[in-house]
Amino acid sequence: MNKYEIEQYLYEHIPITKTLGVKTIDFSQEAVKFWAPLSNNINHRSTAFGGSIISLLITTGWSYLRLLFDEIEPVPRIVIGRSSTNYQKPVNEDFISELIIPKKETLDKFLGMYDRFGKARITLKAQIKNGNNTLATFDGDYVVMQH
Repeated sequence: MNKYEIEQYLYEHIPITKTLGVKTIDFSQEAVKFWAPLSNNINHRSTAFGGSIISLLITTGWSYLRLLFDEIEPVPRIVIGRSSTNYQKPVNEDFISELIIPKKETLDKFLGMYDRFGKARITLKAQIKNGNNTLATFDGDYVVMQH
């Protein structure tokens, strides 16, 4: 799946992403980044709505896992089990979510558990940044399971 295919997939299967105005910047096993316009996600303070921010961060992690399991048929179910977001500064312009790619050892353990049990859990981290300023941080526990 490439960056154009994931965008269309998200619009069809996670319709809120279309409403949020999500566009794919990078989509590979080395980088997952999505952009969203402030205008679609604005709150009463003229900053990004927290619900939009968390939706984009959850989608960033989910999309990475969707990519990792792209070759498996049928594609396993991917769900978020728990998440935590720290809103550090107001987001007052268009924003980008970026996945912090897990270490190889973490991925190998996760994929090994999935191969062995048909189900595995992984914690993924992502962030909203503006230049060198971190505006929000996220970590979420995702579960991937065979159908």
